[in-house]
Amino acid sequence: MIIAEIGRNHLGKIDLANKYIDELLLTKVDGISFQIREKEYYQTSEKKIFQWDTSNYLNLSIKIKKGKKKFGMALADPSLVNFFESIGTDFYKVIRNDIKNEELISELIKTKKKIFISTGMCSDDDISNFIEKYGKLDNITLNHTQLSNSVKDCNLKSIQSMKKYGLQVSYGNHCENKNVLYMALMFNPSDIMFYVKACNKLKYPDDKHAIILNTVGNVIDNLNTLKKAKGNGLKIKMENTIK
Repeated sequence: MIIAEIGRNHLGKIDLANKYIDELLLTKVDGISFQIREKEYYQTSEKKIFQWDTSNYLNLSIKIKKGKKKFGMALADPSLVNFFESIGTDFYKVIRNDIKNEELISELIKTKKKIFISTGMCSDDDISNFIEKYGKLDNITLNHTQLSNSVKDCNLKSIQSMKKYGLQVSYGNHCENKNVLYMALMFNPSDIMFYVKACNKLKYPDDKHAIILNTVGNVIDNLNTLKKAKGNGLKIKMENTIK
């Protein structure tokens, strides 16, 4: 899947969230996701705006599904898993360092839905411990990402090396240079995720690494086209097709 992550870049505004969805439904994106952080995150007044009534997510999920896209949630609050199951959430993402959040992981595994486990703050030991505890479940995908906007921190080779754990490995982009998305294709990620933002005029929670909304269609077209450039690695004789 190619997943557009709205996350909290709706800035707490339902109208803006609907604008994102309206434009993303016109693209070839496969999934659209939002994010809810842990309860403690919303204790300050400036972050309270992100704490919506759950009915908003119901309405947004209906709109996304009517548009024939998959609806996903990045969740840090295990108490909300049952609600999101009740509205037919298609996939979940575990963010930051919640690979160690046993209550959350256990609740999500019960859903039997596709779960992306972020490894942005993980070591090899953390991932090994996770697999030792939960096993190699078919619905678990390790998501390679680095919580840095710098190109030098991307470490795209980890997409390939993390496959040693016997699970699918996706790529979630946090790099300011968006061309890294295309480079990631060479390591055959199972899925690709990127954040989106409405424009460059505002400051967003996920800002520097987000794709501007009106360019998302072009980015997805490039991803779908450029993956064909990998080939199969077998050098064969061919006729000259350049005229």
